[in-house]
Amino acid sequence: MAFKGLLDNGFLYERVHEVEHEAMRLGRHLWLDARSLAHMIENRVEDMNQPIRSVHWDRVIAILDQGKLGSCTGNAGTGALGTQPFYDAVGKAVLPAPDDALAAEGFAVKLYEDATVVDAYPGSYPPDDTGSSGLAICKVLKTRGTIKGYRHARTAQGFLQLLQRGPVLQGMPWFNAFFEPDAMGFIDADPGWSGSGLAGGHEIEAIGVELDINDVFNSPVVYANSWGTGWGDAGLFRMRLRTYEQLHSVDLKQYVV
Repeated sequence: MAFKGLLDNGFLYERVHEVEHEAMRLGRHLWLDARSLAHMIENRVEDMNQPIRSVHWDRVIAILDQGKLGSCTGNAGTGALGTQPFYDAVGKAVLPAPDDALAAEGFAVKLYEDATVVDAYPGSYPPDDTGSSGLAICKVLKTRGTIKGYRHARTAQGFLQLLQRGPVLQGMPWFNAFFEPDAMGFIDADPGWSGSGLAGGHEIEAIGVELDINDVFNSPVVYANSWGTGWGDAGLFRMRLRTYEQLHSVDLKQYVV
């Protein structure tokens, strides 16, 4: 993992080395902007005091497949546009027909291309498959006028509050154990997942939470991945909220439309 540090302009960069797995590309790097602190959901007491319930947001577009391209950020960003309530608000105006997965993947690749231009990392796609960041995806969509802005969370409680409002883009370290979900779709079923080795960084779309009121941190968060429907639970997977708590260098973004 190459760490570039906190720069004078208030940006924090972290470039993550990827250990490639066949048909399961990653491609997310970390890019934080100090100005995002002003847009944290945790800043407003009234936002953090809303009721928390189980929720599952309807993904209108198909599960995508990034193939051999490190475009997970573009795929996750496209997935969120194609998931309610953002689909009705802005997604259907810019995305292909919901049943045209090939065209939607093309949209995701173009979004990734644009993100590699505005992000902090050398090279851009094409031809350089450099990976990118979720923040760059949000910046591109705002520049296009697709979204009005984006908000963030930095805590598990804030994450749950964002999920009450819609899907969330999550950039995270991806461990080798996570490539093989169990029969229930959990990537963190093996308690020794943290010892399996870091494979790189990945961007996915959180689409819901199955709230365990007796043990909130045992609650499974439900995600859409970008490796096709043959992986996981028809392209979806679950990860417990306590695993999110144990991870480092995670960033959470949600569109404002």
